[in-house]
Amino acid sequence: MTSIPQNLCVPPGTTIRATLEAITKNGRQVALVTDPDDRLLGIVTDGDVRKALLRGALLEAPIGENMNATPLTGRVGLGRTEAGELMRARAIRHLPLVDGTGRLVDVVFLDDLLARLPLPASAVIMAGGMGTRLRPLTEETPKPLLRVGGRPLVELLIERLERCGVGDVVVAVHHKSDMIRAQLGDGARFGVRLSYVDEPERLGTIGALTLLRPRPVDAFFVINGDILTKCDFRAMWEFHRAQRARMTVGVSLHQVDIPYGEFTLQGTRISRVEEKPRKEFPINAGIYLLDPSLIDLIPSGQYFDATDLIRACLERDHPVSAHVIREYWLDVGRPDDLRKADRDIAEGRLD
Repeated sequence: MTSIPQNLCVPPGTTIRATLEAITKNGRQVALVTDPDDRLLGIVTDGDVRKALLRGALLEAPIGENMNATPLTGRVGLGRTEAGELMRARAIRHLPLVDGTGRLVDVVFLDDLLARLPLPASAVIMAGGMGTRLRPLTEETPKPLLRVGGRPLVELLIERLERCGVGDVVVAVHHKSDMIRAQLGDGARFGVRLSYVDEPERLGTIGALTLLRPRPVDAFFVINGDILTKCDFRAMWEFHRAQRARMTVGVSLHQVDIPYGEFTLQGTRISRVEEKPRKEFPINAGIYLLDPSLIDLIPSGQYFDATDLIRACLERDHPVSAHVIREYWLDVGRPDDLRKADRDIAEGRLD
């Protein structure tokens, strides 16, 4: 069970646009519509919103006219096992719990129930970077230990991995490695087994994998140590297994607003015009799943980035899949990003 996160509940007069913003902020792909007395009126998933827009609903239309008014609910006190079985049977991921008057008391999320199951995958966090774009902050503190929301960035990443069932984590260190070791210890207080590899010199975003002793036996995560995310690592692992890929790359969808009218040209003729379009591009999120055999493609003792490994796989026709991370994700690489991370945590976007 879980307490009700921020931005999960909206009144029926909330616009579709504002409801989408709430869904984005709460990171649960759902909003619950409630009245002033907290009685549940309906439920809205991001899929429901898409269907409403395809039907011609306007973004300023009230969500109360576009919600599922008869959602499946559970009684207060429903056990975890029973709740999980009910959600699996009905193919839903969110179960509101209401009392006898229909008042919303709690919400069960299938992801939370599944997340506590052990995941047969380890993780390597690349935490050896110099953090040059964050100077002067990183002159005294290594980037993974910079605080967001009052917590070291790398601790939030480790806790997210643990929540998704990852129990073994290796931290690759270089810059101010003693400070990182002293802060994280053996991982016991995070509920994981933590170990370290030391990069004698900078080896890029993935070169330190050649130092792993012993090598992983099963597919394992490799994660940049300077990201803040609610990535569903379990879902990514299941996707990787279903794709039978040798490498899966986590991608985030980056939106860019073009402030001009865009033309589509066929030779010298204009075939289409779009005024101030918003473009969406899949970008590298710094989260990977690798088959252990790919370590053999990484040259020992040389600077080697994840993009180099992707190219090496493609040259050999090794399957490389892209997993879209729809949950919250932020690359904390610049001072503005650090300030945004603080604001996002304060607003509950990582709850």
